[in-house]
Amino acid sequence: MIKRLFCFICLSASICFLYAQDYRKLAAEMNQRAIKAYNIVNNKSIRDSVTIYRAVIEAYNYTLESDKYDRMPNRKGKVKPVFSEDNSVRAAHLHSKLIDAGIFLTKNTYTRQEGLNVFKLYLTTATNPLICQLLDESGVAAYYLSFYNLKSHNLEEADEYADLSMKHDETALEAAEIKAQCMQQQMVTKEDSLKYLTVLTKLYETDPTNETYFSWIIKFYQNSTPYFNIEKFIDKQLEEKYNSTIPWILKGEIAMHAKRWDEAIDAYKTADKLDQNSIPIAYNIGVCLNMKGIAARNDVLERKKRGEMASDNEFKDIFTEAKVYLERVKAKDPRRNKVDWVSPLYMVYTVLDDKIKTEELEPLVNKFRK
Repeated sequence: MIKRLFCFICLSASICFLYAQDYRKLAAEMNQRAIKAYNIVNNKSIRDSVTIYRAVIEAYNYTLESDKYDRMPNRKGKVKPVFSEDNSVRAAHLHSKLIDAGIFLTKNTYTRQEGLNVFKLYLTTATNPLICQLLDESGVAAYYLSFYNLKSHNLEEADEYADLSMKHDETALEAAEIKAQCMQQQMVTKEDSLKYLTVLTKLYETDPTNETYFSWIIKFYQNSTPYFNIEKFIDKQLEEKYNSTIPWILKGEIAMHAKRWDEAIDAYKTADKLDQNSIPIAYNIGVCLNMKGIAARNDVLERKKRGEMASDNEFKDIFTEAKVYLERVKAKDPRRNKVDWVSPLYMVYTVLDDKIKTEELEPLVNKFRK
């Protein structure tokens, strides 16, 4: 019995010794392969981006493999890494290039799957000992996976990766947009619609001037039902958040699209009182006043044609008020980064016959006409 036990121990020791030798050999082999691929990455004479990015992926995989075997215990059961420094330096450099590789490869249809695999590799290796202390851009990787899965109508995966991306501040908003689109395409029940509307509302609240979010809400309510009605939705928002600019802006947008100028102006003016620093709100008031002024001017001209009493001041007073808001916008946004105030303000100056101000804006107006 003792003899058998001794033989078993000797056999086990021999196996462990052989495994330890294999691990060291594999670590060295993977390290050499990683070096070879890494040299391609750093070779300035290679101009083909696909070749370079494929080498990035190869070098990254071999580096992690080398590190895995390098961390295995030796025949004495101790872990004594040989390539840890080389692997760490390589991993740090290559990890930062993986996202670039994924973005580049997914742009072209013939390499798209490779790019998607890169993003998946990025996510699956995020907790690796070589990687976990490095800058984490998992949100970006998850975003691109959700984006391309949505594009391919793989809604379940798109939704899953969007959820992951939403956990990261830098990609949360973009991921929420994809989440909303996934939900919209999978709506079946009233509960689905309510969840979708909740996400839309939150997105709209982050940026009330975002035309995409607004168009999604409008599209949702295009076929109004007694339960889902845009006017009821706005009224509910006003009840819950009367002192918030968002429902007032939304009310103004709806009225503006319906060409109900007075209603739009009143709503925007309320929003303006709540937030006098908002350039788009002041701009929309000016634009709505312009449209109201045009309607008033046409009415004055028609009445004059019929020989009725009518004064130009009826529409000029409206344009004068529009001027106040649009000049405020011009002062706050001279480079037109937020809104393009040139055309509506030029209209005001033209109607009010302000030749000096009209001439000042003419170069900008003519630039757009060319």
